[in-house]
Amino acid sequence: MTAPASGPPAPLSGAHPAPERPTAPGAEIAERSSSPVSAEVPRNRAADRAASRAFRPRRVVPAVITAAVMTLLGVLVAVEAISALLGNPVRWVPYDRMLGWASSTPWSDPRVMLGASVVTALGLLLVLLALVPGRPRLIPVRTGDPELIIGVQRRGFVRSLAHAARQVQGIDHAQARLRGGTAQVTVRTPMRDTTGLAEDVRRAVTERVAALAPVDDYPVRVNLRGK
Repeated sequence: MTAPASGPPAPLSGAHPAPERPTAPGAEIAERSSSPVSAEVPRNRAADRAASRAFRPRRVVPAVITAAVMTLLGVLVAVEAISALLGNPVRWVPYDRMLGWASSTPWSDPRVMLGASVVTALGLLLVLLALVPGRPRLIPVRTGDPELIIGVQRRGFVRSLAHAARQVQGIDHAQARLRGGTAQVTVRTPMRDTTGLAEDVRRAVTERVAALAPVDDYPVRVNLRGK
């Protein structure tokens, strides 16, 4: 999905421009409220949930590593148990020495504490990877239809926001990036009088976000710099 190539985005129907306020180079303006809803794509909770689930990271690499380790341990235990029942234990694992060491070593031994700490840390890491969502490769876009799922690349999304910022009169350079749930836009201007310029950039980028209609809201933060 690509953004319009030329011209600033048209204001939304019914939108009222925010009052301008003086802004010096280096100042930041944060959008307090959520991005305006696109007039063309109404919100649909079922469609939004379907799009978010479709582009949710799957954590494939940690899952494959964990499954491989668990499978290896299961095979090892099965071989040891079956060979012992048949009267010819393979003893790939020196469990006799391990049992002797464990029965003669107190819980306060530094080696026991270190091993327990390592195992606990690995377990907590796996739980954290399972609970904390990763960064999706595509940004889900509202369609209003649970059967129609569309995503836009993050690179294309931020380029479109930077393009909208560059269309503001007085801006000669703009960069955008997503940090968490915020769209951060850094702009540069050769103008000495920057009164209201950061607010104009914020408004233009906010309207572009609304036009792209992402499922999640992206408040806009503008960092204005002079030459």
